[in-house]
Amino acid sequence: MSHLILDIGNTRAKAAIVDNGKVIDRLAAESPEKLPILSICKDYAVDAAIASVVGAQPDFNKMLPESLMGRFHQLTYRSHLPIVLDYETPQTLGMDRVAAACGARILSPEGALIIVDAGSCITIDLLDNDNHFKGGAILPGLNMRFRALHDYTAALPLVSLDDNERLGTTPFPLAGESTRKSILAGVCKAATLELEGFATEYQRTYPDVKLFLTGGDAYFFAKQLFFPNFATLDVIYIGLDKILEINL
Repeated sequence: MSHLILDIGNTRAKAAIVDNGKVIDRLAAESPEKLPILSICKDYAVDAAIASVVGAQPDFNKMLPESLMGRFHQLTYRSHLPIVLDYETPQTLGMDRVAAACGARILSPEGALIIVDAGSCITIDLLDNDNHFKGGAILPGLNMRFRALHDYTAALPLVSLDDNERLGTTPFPLAGESTRKSILAGVCKAATLELEGFATEYQRTYPDVKLFLTGGDAYFFAKQLFFPNFATLDVIYIGLDKILEINL
């Protein structure tokens, strides 16, 4: 059966079609209202749907086909989950972090996991050997750091990664010989070292811990990190699909 998976974040709305646990299509838009939900539900004969929402709450009654409303689940901290949330304030926990942890566990059934979602913010979360979500850290994402340097100084330009840099195919120097390259070196290397540091600290307690990367800058960090890692943009979709099955 085909499931519609909605991941509505701070800056983009993403959707995927998952069939028998495999992601078969993906699309994204600036807002959930711009996603062609009705047409993709028809094209793929979608029979159930789930959404993870960060930020403003969409009107799913208007967005989804009426036939799906009885088989639609919005992820909250009260949802039935395949993991245990050891989090003091679960009502404030971003549900995309929960979904990513669930997806990582499906892809890697045993051992402790570090789940890094490198998007607008960078979140670093730990799932222990017993499937307890221990929480983690929230850091500024790359674009947020570039924006801060530009907004809070008088002369520094607004820098962004080009497509090749974002995919990690074009290396940046440790010592930048121009202002742009100096900003790239400072922002990108600092963020990479932060992730390396967190991973190394977790490894002290969990020697065999594995690191999963997702989010818009996942492939960039996958190329930069010395710590062994696995990058996939589908980990949240896979996690949400599993949560949907549990809650139907």
